[in-house]
Amino acid sequence: DDFIASIAASLPATAVRILELGVGTGRLVRALRSLRPHAEDTIVGVDTSEAMLSIAREADLGDTVLLNADFSQSLPDGPFDAIFVGYNTLFNLPSSNAIQNCLQLVAERLAPGAVFHIDVVNPTPAEENDHMRIRTMTTGEVVLSISRHDVESQRIIGQFVQFIDGQQTRLRPYSVRYVNPEQLDELARLAGLQLVSRHADGNGTPITADSHRHVSRYTRAQ
Repeated sequence: DDFIASIAASLPATAVRILELGVGTGRLVRALRSLRPHAEDTIVGVDTSEAMLSIAREADLGDTVLLNADFSQSLPDGPFDAIFVGYNTLFNLPSSNAIQNCLQLVAERLAPGAVFHIDVVNPTPAEENDHMRIRTMTTGEVVLSISRHDVESQRIIGQFVQFIDGQQTRLRPYSVRYVNPEQLDELARLAGLQLVSRHADGNGTPITADSHRHVSRYTRAQ
């Protein structure tokens, strides 16, 4: 929520063109439109999952354009006044080369002065790299988050384990291959982008050595 609110706050009151990478079911687009109810924004979302896009097409997303595309390989024509990618979606790409390809495509489609907004994990080395925590707990449902952090390969794998009373246990696996902020900045530089700001969240909290997340914003290099 804080990430989307910060994007909305950065935009002018007039209508703009916005692109989301990894739009999924449209959850973030819906939130963004709710924060700008009177702006007739043109929003485009891309995703590789046709199943998720099918859900998004049935959702209340206004006239959002939804496209099936790998955002490390192709993006719709710009220019866009803002481009954003939700939490860790950028790190679903399998390699640094794929991330750099994505950043290059973004740089080519940003309007002058426009911003690329990124929200990603910022893992810190720890003595214990296996983690388990309760993500959701109600009277009829418990969701556990179980993850393993491989520092050497810069990869986090995990499962959301969902227990619902009277139903079969569900496993929702994920894998994130991350780069650290300094590596991300170098990939951005090679792609023609420059860092504008970096915070621990969308509220502008200063980033520290203990921050487990960072919200970074880039523009086209001058």
